[in-house]
Amino acid sequence: MPVEVDADAIKMKELRLFISFLVLVETRSVIPKLIKISGIFLKPVPNLIKSIHAWAPASSGLITTHALSGATTEVKSSLGNQINLKTGEELDYQFYTSRYSAGSFKIEGAPDGLTTNLSWGSGKISGAVSEPGNYSIQITGFRYSGYSGSSTPTFTLNLVVEEIESSNVTTFFDPSEMVSLSNHWYQSSWFGTFYNLDGEQWIYHHRLGWLFLSSIVQDTFWLYDSELGWIFTSKVLYPYFFRDQTQNWLYQLEDSSTFRFWDFDSSSKFQ
Repeated sequence: MPVEVDADAIKMKELRLFISFLVLVETRSVIPKLIKISGIFLKPVPNLIKSIHAWAPASSGLITTHALSGATTEVKSSLGNQINLKTGEELDYQFYTSRYSAGSFKIEGAPDGLTTNLSWGSGKISGAVSEPGNYSIQITGFRYSGYSGSSTPTFTLNLVVEEIESSNVTTFFDPSEMVSLSNHWYQSSWFGTFYNLDGEQWIYHHRLGWLFLSSIVQDTFWLYDSELGWIFTSKVLYPYFFRDQTQNWLYQLEDSSTFRFWDFDSSSKFQ
């Protein structure tokens, strides 16, 4: 028995299908519209939904991936990317990764004298550099431990280490009370006459002999004597000295060519 075909019904389905595709082309968010439209127009075509669902994420940009690179995560420091130090000066440089935490860090180019303390998502470079120079320290963060997984862009710390300029011990005195004589001899208004070469901390005092001078503040010194050890004096205390080894006070004798000090503890003179 022949089956009657409703031509109008077929045309209506074709029209609905055509309209649904026009709507899909005009929208950027494919899947939400597809679900809504399919409930109205596309009930007869489930295979079409599957095929569109397969390619929609790639074209619509709805899916993002976690990556420890590029604009996602980078190494940063509140101290900036350039540090200037003197030789022997301590460095305490802290850094971290923004947004996502790095599981490990690779540090390259660090000079001798520096050590690293690394943890999850942050780290520290510390220590002192004895050799002057310009150093480029590269810091790279990795997603996982052992330098594995995706990585951040390499962060470069520019470390400039300058040599400490040696200074004449005359700078340890008030310049208004110092007179330069000749051939490295100097006259202090309170400390007397002494000899000193530029850049050296050894002096030859006209009455006390050879002394190594270490300044605390201006006109205040620790002096090392080969026989007495460390002795302390200042513009306020002089000619009294405090002897560190015996913890007692000495007095410089100006009127004796044989003895240098009077020892208050032993009540005696000595050289």
